[in-house]
Amino acid sequence: MLYILANGTMAKALAYGLKNHYQICIVGRNLEKLQSFAKEGFKILLYEDFDINNKDLILAFKPYALENVAKLLKGQARILISVLANTDFNKLQIIPAQNYARIMPNTAAKYQASTTPYILKNFLFEDEILKILTTFGSAYKLDNEDQMGAAMAISGCAPAFLALVAESIANAGVCEGLSKELSLNLTRSLFKSSSALLEQEHPAIIKENICSPGGVTIKGIKVLEQKGIRGSFFEAISASNTK
Repeated sequence: MLYILANGTMAKALAYGLKNHYQICIVGRNLEKLQSFAKEGFKILLYEDFDINNKDLILAFKPYALENVAKLLKGQARILISVLANTDFNKLQIIPAQNYARIMPNTAAKYQASTTPYILKNFLFEDEILKILTTFGSAYKLDNEDQMGAAMAISGCAPAFLALVAESIANAGVCEGLSKELSLNLTRSLFKSSSALLEQEHPAIIKENICSPGGVTIKGIKVLEQKGIRGSFFEAISASNTK
C-alpha cells in the first residue's frame, strides 16, 4: 500500500499512474475533497486517523505545508518519497522515516510517461523505491542534492515550456490557413515524431539532417536564432531552477 499525502494535480497524476500496480490511499484534511478519489476506487483517509508507522509515503502537497502536516503525523514511516520542490533532506526529516527519496516527476505520470529525477538519503529499500518510480515513467538518479533544482526545471517545469511551443506552432498553422483541428493534430503528431528521433539521435544532428542548403527549414531556423530562442530557454530553465 502506498499513501499519497495530498489531493492536488500532482497527487492525482501519481495516483492514476500507480493504481494498476499498487494499492493507493489518498490522505488529506478535507473529507469532501477526498470523495472524488473514493469514487475512482482509491482508499481515502484523514490525517487525524493516519499512523505513518512502517508505511510507505509520497508527499505531494505544497512545500510550505510541510511543518503543519508533520504535526499531524504519528509514528515513523518506512519510505518517504517527496515531490516537494526546494525541500532538502534536512527539512524532510521533520517527518521520521527509515529512508527518504527526493523526486520531481511531471504530470505525465498519469499516463505512466513521467520523466523523474531522484536522489536517495541512504540505500535502504533502493530497489523498491526505483520500482515505484519506474511504474509511472522513467527515473534518473542524480549524483547529489545540488542537481535537483536544475533537474526539476527540466522534468517538472519544461513540459509547460514545450506546451507553449506546441500551442504556438498550432496557432501559427491556423494563421497560415489550416483549420484548428488539423493544425493541432499535426502538432501533436510532430511531437511524437520528434520524440522518436530524440530517442535515437542528438538534437543537433536532427536539426542538421533536416536543414538543406538554402532550404525552407534553415530559413525558419534563422528566424528563431535571431529571436534568441536558445537564450530564452537557457533563461527559462535558470529561472525555474530552485536552488
